[in-house]
Amino acid sequence: MIKIVTIFLIAMMILAIFGRLRMPRLPGARKLTKLPRVRKCKACGAPIPGKGPCVCEKQD
Repeated sequence: MIKIVTIFLIAMMILAIFGRLRMPRLPGARKLTKLPRVRKCKACGAPIPGKGPCVCEKQD
């Protein structure tokens, strides 16, 4: 049983090494995955989804 687990872990380490060689990390790659900042209302501070006005401005 220990032999099987050891062989499995060695195989996983080899796959990880080849994966890093094939696809190295780029320094600017993490910047592309960030989400844009959410717009916030200046009056109440609530997040504004979409392009419309804030909920507090719609109330009459």
